[in-house]
Amino acid sequence: MSRKEAVLLVSRALAFIQLISAFLELTTLPGRLVSLQHYTSRINASAALPSDYYFRSSDQIGIAFMFARVVGLLIFAFVFWNCGPWIERILLPKPDDQEEAPQPVPARN
Repeated sequence: MSRKEAVLLVSRALAFIQLISAFLELTTLPGRLVSLQHYTSRINASAALPSDYYFRSSDQIGIAFMFARVVGLLIFAFVFWNCGPWIERILLPKPDDQEEAPQPVPARN
């Protein structure tokens, strides 16, 4: 297996892991939406407690941040799936690119 094939394999594996993570984040969406609908209906029925407003706001913020996480994970997956040259340099740098330690100066006798 060549260096380029190894980097492509690792990059695609990372992209696949991020896709799975995005899917797992989306599986919590139905529960959050049901909770949001519950507290919104209590507020609309004029039987609202102060905690209802808190939980509705908490659900709204949680859903917004969940979508932001999913978008971030999908962008990360897309970038790693394409495996550009800079991803290749990040995952497996060439030995020539690494800095060499300075050589000691020989002592004069």
